[in-house]
Amino acid sequence: MAVGNIIGILIVLLTPVALIYAWVCYFTPAGKEPTGWRSRATFLSLASVSLAALLWLQMMPRLPGADWRTGAGVGHQVAWMYARTRAAFGVLLLAFVLSLFGRQGLILPIAVACVGTAVFWLASTMP
Repeated sequence: MAVGNIIGILIVLLTPVALIYAWVCYFTPAGKEPTGWRSRATFLSLASVSLAALLWLQMMPRLPGADWRTGAGVGHQVAWMYARTRAAFGVLLLAFVLSLFGRQGLILPIAVACVGTAVFWLASTMP
């Protein structure tokens, strides 16, 4: 197995852990940390990553049928999947950028969750 595959698998496996950790840390009362724009950016970033994960969950059962042996409906299925994947990647990019402006202790877990979700999207939607 290639090193790139191992790193990708590790990031995907760490994604739920990083996302749960970030949500728990976000709702844990901060000591002297004021609630300001950094806290709002963190919340928006966490909500965006979670939205991208939920988008995948609702997308897979609604995937239009296609017969890959005969090619019937394949173009429609690929176009449908491409549109949803593109939307999810836009949401994940927004979440990644917002995480850089969020609370300092949560930048890394949110960034890992963004990258891991993107890798998962790619791995699960590529034919």
